[in-house]
Amino acid sequence: MGARDIKGFFSKMLNPGTGDIDRCVSADRGKPTVPLSEIARATGLPEERLAMMAQMIRKDGLDDAHMGPMMKMAVERGVGIDRIQVMLTSLGVSRTQVVRVAQACGLMDDGEAQRILDEERVVRDANAAAEARAARGRFLRKGAIIVFWLLVWQLLDLVMDNRLVLAGPVRVAQAMAGQVVKPDFWVICGASLLRIAAGFLLSFFAGILLSLASYRVRIVCDFVEPVVSLLRTIPVVSIIIMLLIWAGNQALTVYLSFLIVLPLIYTNMLAGLQNVDPQMLEMARVYRLSPWRTLAYVYRPAFMPFLSSGSKLALGMSWKSGIMAEVLATPKPSIGKEMAQARTYLNTPDLFAWTVMVMIMSWAFEKLFMHLLKMASRPMGGFLGTEDDEGGAR
Repeated sequence: MGARDIKGFFSKMLNPGTGDIDRCVSADRGKPTVPLSEIARATGLPEERLAMMAQMIRKDGLDDAHMGPMMKMAVERGVGIDRIQVMLTSLGVSRTQVVRVAQACGLMDDGEAQRILDEERVVRDANAAAEARAARGRFLRKGAIIVFWLLVWQLLDLVMDNRLVLAGPVRVAQAMAGQVVKPDFWVICGASLLRIAAGFLLSFFAGILLSLASYRVRIVCDFVEPVVSLLRTIPVVSIIIMLLIWAGNQALTVYLSFLIVLPLIYTNMLAGLQNVDPQMLEMARVYRLSPWRTLAYVYRPAFMPFLSSGSKLALGMSWKSGIMAEVLATPKPSIGKEMAQARTYLNTPDLFAWTVMVMIMSWAFEKLFMHLLKMASRPMGGFLGTEDDEGGAR
């Protein structure tokens, strides 16, 4: 949201016209709030638009450079600093930021400002301490649950006492320790990781490009949709057999991960693009945003939740299908080949050890990729208000 939108909205807030906005001030743990319904009646703006503006302020924040002139303008019109604080905090601006800017602009006494800041600091520290205690409690609870199931697993191993049928956590740890010291252990893990990651990344970018093309050109969507539906319905084993005939065993993992993940990325990305608010697109046209800014500020917030959800599901599917392909095709080197050998020789501890290793690698790869997606989803509102040499938004 640009500075002109905020200033225009704030001007209406200063002259509500009907009703007294002070009447709708209520206390929420000591912090006054103004319901959006009351603000909508006072300003004449639709409540949906107010909710969107408040959401954008809570997400992207409001710069001190914009807030200071607004507050000065409000004071010049006879609006009290307390009322200004109520309005801004109701829109999502922190009380600490309001007080800090008011003090810097000379609109609030230093003593009063310091008192409010001290109160906010005490509340913030108390909330942080409570959150830390809650986090420790959650961590201990999860740790206790994991230890409980490990004990159950070990107890079943002791009761059955048959390493051909079940290997407990102790035997699995011993088997994994024996595998780690082997010189080719990390080569095997790295080879499987590269195959699965290559297939996933290829399908990720191909799915995005296909969804963009389908969104822009209807005929592309009509041609791609049957293929995507077909990939969703064909059994994985059938795809593996066909790929073994066509591509051989060494590249099977890459192709299978690509074909399994592509429908998930394509479908979720296309759904996200179709979820874009038409009013936001109209606003982008009115403010003459360039195509890349429209993509960054209008399309990106709409499709990123869909893309993240689809990617999280696709990551798990890529590892499951990739390891399955390696077990059947036994490329060299690969984790699937080691698991197939363990199955052949009835070496259950090694089979469990390689399974645990796959789980660890899958978890680490998912965390890394989802962290990168989260970084790509971060707000970029700080660049929206700049203008180019011709006076329009870039």
